[in-house]
Amino acid sequence: MLVLPKRNILLPWAGGTIRLARGVMATIPDQAAETAYFKALVADGKVVPSDTSDKSTQAAAEKKVR
Repeated sequence: MLVLPKRNILLPWAGGTIRLARGVMATIPDQAAETAYFKALVADGKVVPSDTSDKSTQAAAEKKVR
């Protein structure tokens, strides 16, 4: 899964820890995307999951972080 983090984040998951740099698109394993921590980051707007539409990703990236 492609994600766009709005902050520097260390994402722990069963396979280790993933470092996400602010403003850099990154690929994460599906198992890491299923963690409660990742879901909370998405709900707060700190990480924007990307789909096939650049327009929706850009709109989500411009939203303010809670």
